[in-house]
Amino acid sequence: MKKILFTLAALSTTGSAFAGDTYIRNGHVYNNEGGWMVEAGVVHGSDLFKDQKHNTAPLLNGGYHGDDFNADLSGINYRFLGNTNDVFNMSTYLTGSGVARDGDTAGILKGTDKRRFSVDMGLNADFTINKNNVISTYVQHDISGQYDGLQAGATYFHIMNIGNVDLVPFANVSYQSEEYVNHYFGVNQKEATAQRKAYKADSSVNYGLGYKLIMPINDNWQVSQVTQYTRLGNDISDSSIVDSANQWLVGATVAYSF
Repeated sequence: MKKILFTLAALSTTGSAFAGDTYIRNGHVYNNEGGWMVEAGVVHGSDLFKDQKHNTAPLLNGGYHGDDFNADLSGINYRFLGNTNDVFNMSTYLTGSGVARDGDTAGILKGTDKRRFSVDMGLNADFTINKNNVISTYVQHDISGQYDGLQAGATYFHIMNIGNVDLVPFANVSYQSEEYVNHYFGVNQKEATAQRKAYKADSSVNYGLGYKLIMPINDNWQVSQVTQYTRLGNDISDSSIVDSANQWLVGATVAYSF
């Protein structure tokens, strides 16, 4: 469930309550350039691990979204190349990643070693086809010594203005290195049981589809709703601790900007 919070935080970053102000930067959906925001809501997801105990959790976010610098609970990013509406922008960022888990996370994990979140540093490149169509790419590496590997991916965003609502469908593909997959989804020999077979994986490629809906209430308040489907690669879904290759999450938040 903690993995879901990081995934949704990146997509649910919100801001001012004016439809039509939505933009993409550093792979995030923003619409409060030059302002502060706080956000709270709830997220519900499908089981990532077999016999997972909790599927619903609160979602909290807050921070500042500037022209080149953004900082909130999903991470910190700084655009060092390009300007708004340029075809090409490039940023560096720092973010949390991974799947924090222990024996209390799911029945299948009882007796396994803890896995903790990592701190990753990365590079992002946004390609702006036009103001409503953006392809965002990234590559990041663990700098905290948790999984000692890398991740990469690309997301296509299409911003639609429908009356007083902004709708942002997206599609993505992501790569996770062998080190990442084995650290968070592998089962070593000392953890193996009759129900939890030892498992060593290779790298994984995952695919996703979803949307974010942004509906202003007034000049400061807005409501957002996010739905995402992810198809996990075989090297993750074949693990003896993973419940299914098909992963869903649905979240809703209320945000205040100032």
